[in-house]
Amino acid sequence: MIRRHSPFFIILLIFVTAPGRLLAGPDSFNSMFVHAASRAKPSVVNITVFRADRDSGQALVKVSEGSGIILNRWGIIVTNYHVLDKGDTYRVSYHDGTPCELGSFDNGETRLSDVKTDIALLRIEGYKPSVYPPITLGDSSLLSEGEWVLAIGNPYGLRQSISCGIVSFKGRDNIGFIDIEDFIQTDVSINPGNSGGPLVNLQGEMVGINTAIRTLSGGSQGISFSIPSSIVRQVCEELLSYGRVRRGWLGFVAREKRSERSPESAVVEILRVMRNSPAEDAGLRFGDVIREIDGITIESVSRLVKEVGNRPVGSKIHLSVSRNGKLLDITLVLREKQVYRKIQTSLAVLLSRYGIEIDENAEDNNLVVSALSPRSAGSGLRQGDILKSMNGRSIRTLEDFAELFQKSGKSIRSIEVARDTGVYSISFVEEGESR
Repeated sequence: MIRRHSPFFIILLIFVTAPGRLLAGPDSFNSMFVHAASRAKPSVVNITVFRADRDSGQALVKVSEGSGIILNRWGIIVTNYHVLDKGDTYRVSYHDGTPCELGSFDNGETRLSDVKTDIALLRIEGYKPSVYPPITLGDSSLLSEGEWVLAIGNPYGLRQSISCGIVSFKGRDNIGFIDIEDFIQTDVSINPGNSGGPLVNLQGEMVGINTAIRTLSGGSQGISFSIPSSIVRQVCEELLSYGRVRRGWLGFVAREKRSERSPESAVVEILRVMRNSPAEDAGLRFGDVIREIDGITIESVSRLVKEVGNRPVGSKIHLSVSRNGKLLDITLVLREKQVYRKIQTSLAVLLSRYGIEIDENAEDNNLVVSALSPRSAGSGLRQGDILKSMNGRSIRTLEDFAELFQKSGKSIRSIEVARDTGVYSISFVEEGESR
């Protein structure tokens, strides 16, 4: 005899046999949401933004509300730049309504911001992590499309509201919200005031910052976007270490060029190459087509910006470039624009004054004497020497060299090099001096 299972039994069977983390019955499945929410909520703060309005006769006028997340045991709050940028005075309260006293950073600023990724930081004065614990930062790269996630925030001023949904898409770009886009798209209900709050997995870990919605009405319509925790981690480390986010500069302008045969497909073509730029030094030219970056296909300018912008300064990137029907492999080191130009200036002086050319070894990143001109005769240096220190200070990168060279008045007194199995110290004498 054939028996029909009730709908309830079928649902229960799905929860019991589904692969992955949802291997549980209805009660256990619900408890995952409860656990995740209870673990993350104490780390979520409410932000009210004010601005001075002298015309109305009021000292401060409330302009918006948003959310934030306590990031670490030093009381750093991460939120969206667009939340804080609407005003200049902020009132922050913990999840239970207790007000926070805000302090300043080492540079004296009350906030640190990165406009390109829409991330900003505040700092709590006298923060007590034992009372209001920081969030646990999860790994957004481990998220799967279809995975359940929660949003916690302050929508329309309704503190500590929770909504849930699934991850709809990862790596969404070309949306037009911010300069560097690499969004997690979800169908979680997010409304004004949720911005800056955490996107949380079912372990209660923050995997993103809720940032924007795609809407016609101004409210949630099932398409929302979050900044991945991988980007949050990188940007916050840069802001706290340097007060800004250092970004690599390639030195070319690109455009999307569509094929007449297939208008839906596009290639990214170099339109302009900047003088004295990494692109010019690497031999990139007008008309070159960027096919791949580190094996990732590049089909749009936004994808190009994302892949370069998400890599830390100092990292190497490998470009696959199409030119006249041939594929070229080109390697570039990402450096800040100002730092790159400082390096180029220092290297030019080093060559003209001392006859020495140095570069970074591609295999181990050591600084190597790559060439010597007749001007270097008698210095004792040899091609292939590895630079260990200059003027008594250790140097490991071209940035180290440029900074020390500038501070030393573009003058070298001594260099220590590794050669074969030995280390040698070489003294320099400027023209007009005697040994």
